[in-house]
Amino acid sequence: MAAAAVTVIALGCSIVDPDDRDELRRRISTLPAATLSRLQKTKMNTNALSWLLTYKDEHDQVGKLQCRLKAGGTWSGWNDQEPTYTVEDLIQCLLEGGNIPVTYTMCADEFQGRGNAAMNLKILHEEQVPGVTHVECRFVWDFRYEPEKVPSNLTNPRSITLDELIDWLISLPAPPPGFAAPQLVPLLCPLGAGPGWGCPPRPTDLPGEQPTDPTGGEPGDHP
Repeated sequence: MAAAAVTVIALGCSIVDPDDRDELRRRISTLPAATLSRLQKTKMNTNALSWLLTYKDEHDQVGKLQCRLKAGGTWSGWNDQEPTYTVEDLIQCLLEGGNIPVTYTMCADEFQGRGNAAMNLKILHEEQVPGVTHVECRFVWDFRYEPEKVPSNLTNPRSITLDELIDWLISLPAPPPGFAAPQLVPLLCPLGAGPGWGCPPRPTDLPGEQPTDPTGGEPGDHP
């Protein structure tokens, strides 16, 4: 009973202890480069999905494929292909990565790769267009969706601050796919991470209830 009481008191105090967050910042900043990059890309994926779902129409065009043919040693001009790519396609691309975080700009590479494969199959193998020896395609963003014109936290890992990563991790019901930094969990728990992280229940949580924020926020919201 005494041990349990000590645990409750410790957890209650550490929720507002700035030293916990300072130590977590330090630990994250010293993660192996590959581990930190994965966390940043996963957060960028989340940011892109949130931005698109909140602010954009799913039928809006985000870009198109352009292809050219080489025949007789000469390349043709770039020609637009149909159908074009929409916000819905971009969202689907971001969701399809599974355990591999896909970022906003990575979807352009995905669309281009698909287009190259499909056009090469169609022109060189199915239709066997006379004289054509090569097919090349590229993805072109609609000017409104160019990476330079969207929020930087969708495209630039350097714009993802350590505090953004901390707040995002705490808000998740459980570790994100491929989470490779279990050493962070003991520091995330006092800051408000939920039981899905393997954290003990917080003093304010009722059995069977969603974790609550002692500052007065909604379940799942944390300072």
